[in-house]
Amino acid sequence: MTNGVNIKKLEADLWESADLLRSGSKLTSNQYCMPVLGLIFLRYAYSRFKKVETEIQKNRPTRGGRVLPVEASDFAEKSALFLPKEAQYSYLVNLPANIPAQNLTSVAGQKMNSLGEVVNNAMDLVEAQSEQISGVLPKDYTMFSDDLLGELLRIFNNDALDDVGGDVIGRIYEYFLNKFARNIASDDGVFFTPKPLVKMIVNVLEPTSGVLLEIPTQLLIQSGDRLCA
Repeated sequence: MTNGVNIKKLEADLWESADLLRSGSKLTSNQYCMPVLGLIFLRYAYSRFKKVETEIQKNRPTRGGRVLPVEASDFAEKSALFLPKEAQYSYLVNLPANIPAQNLTSVAGQKMNSLGEVVNNAMDLVEAQSEQISGVLPKDYTMFSDDLLGELLRIFNNDALDDVGGDVIGRIYEYFLNKFARNIASDDGVFFTPKPLVKMIVNVLEPTSGVLLEIPTQLLIQSGDRLCA
């Protein structure tokens, strides 16, 4: 239990909800894996963003009677990832269903006509904030229907994830990775861990030094190596 939250139940409930959506779609576990892990990463980044934003706003200086707005440089000083509005989880989960009617434009200046395009754009915006994750985050959300992607966003829009903190979200991330690995190994016999996935894991866990070796329940995760049940 952490802050009154049953972590094992939270892990299982989140997985059951997400996997139930996949079973009702035409997506394989292999197709589903990276985008779902990307959403967990984005949800974690948003939780941390809100926490650091609150810290920054304490005793915030004023100018002309107005509190100075929070800027990306403020987050950099705290070694935290700044999230533009269009990359914040609350923005994505609260978008109206009719995306074309919103006249949204991507960072590349193109009109976005699906929720998948909006989430891809959010990943581009996040990557632009840090060279460490440049080219790492998944951007294949257009394979999802807007309804499916919207449901996934709502599944991870869980207040309990704010209560438990980053370490537990990393554990939930690992739990999902383990589940996906078993499913993919069962479907295809073998699962090769993509380098972007390895980099994403490192950014979720945020190690400060040393070499990271991850071995959850007899699974070896290492860039370029084979992952088998």
